[in-house]
Amino acid sequence: MLRQWLRDRMPSQETLRQHRILALFGERLLDPDYWCCNRHSAAVAVAAGLFAAWLPLPMHTLVAIGLAVLFRGYLPLAIAMVWVNNPLTLAPMFYFAYRLGAWLLGTPELVFNGSLEEEALAMAVPLLTGTLLMGLSSALLGWVITRLGWRWKVQLAWKLRRKRRREQ
Repeated sequence: MLRQWLRDRMPSQETLRQHRILALFGERLLDPDYWCCNRHSAAVAVAAGLFAAWLPLPMHTLVAIGLAVLFRGYLPLAIAMVWVNNPLTLAPMFYFAYRLGAWLLGTPELVFNGSLEEEALAMAVPLLTGTLLMGLSSALLGWVITRLGWRWKVQLAWKLRRKRRREQ
């Protein structure tokens, strides 16, 4: 039921082909492997989406698509995972990443009293350090959890199947 609901709402290949920004990926984006979900493609998609969600860049979705295409991930899931980062979570995520980067680099915390350009440059290195570290760690954690969860689901299905066969 969920699969059919998703299939009905997915854009057609012709729509994707005509999209101006997605033309950057060319015909490769239309490869059926990117639209088929399996253990590997789901884990890669989760990792790509979570990594892209932490980047302090616009166009997170394009970064997630690029990573999913590069590592053969399931595109719809990669796009969905980017939206962990939304207007409500953006400020706390970047604040935490900045604090982590400042702590790792040993830089003092900023007191905003100068020009905006100077403060933005002083904040950039700790922010990038923190976001890259959080992006990599959340991508790795998401990949591991997806792989383990998929394995657990398959093992549970096999146990139930064996149990049903014994009862017959």
